[in-house]
Amino acid sequence: MKQTVPGSHALCALSAARAAPRRVMRGGRALVVWVGAGDRPAVLDDRCPHGDARLSAGYVVKGRLVCPWHMWSFGPDGRADAPDGGQGGGACMARSYRCWVSGGQVWALLEPPAPDPGAATPV
Repeated sequence: MKQTVPGSHALCALSAARAAPRRVMRGGRALVVWVGAGDRPAVLDDRCPHGDARLSAGYVVKGRLVCPWHMWSFGPDGRADAPDGGQGGGACMARSYRCWVSGGQVWALLEPPAPDPGAATPV
């Protein structure tokens, strides 16, 4: 994928995201960028849905971003696991963004996807 995708933004250098989770402000949004399993970048809203902490103040363990307050961990898809190993399920999910690397930078698509013209419209 190329950085010319409409609605995409360069967030930070891949090397910076490898070093530690990074807080980035783009388009009025606070985001956290980190590198997870397989050396793949991940981007979430920089807010823990469980305790409202900044996820960028956390750390990465086994490719998952760990919240500094209550140690919930988040995967690149935003799904949470509690410290006791239980899954937060849909009740505790951080918003995730599609991201990729181009030119040594982490890029993300921040605009909401266009509605599917074939989808049913609620009445």
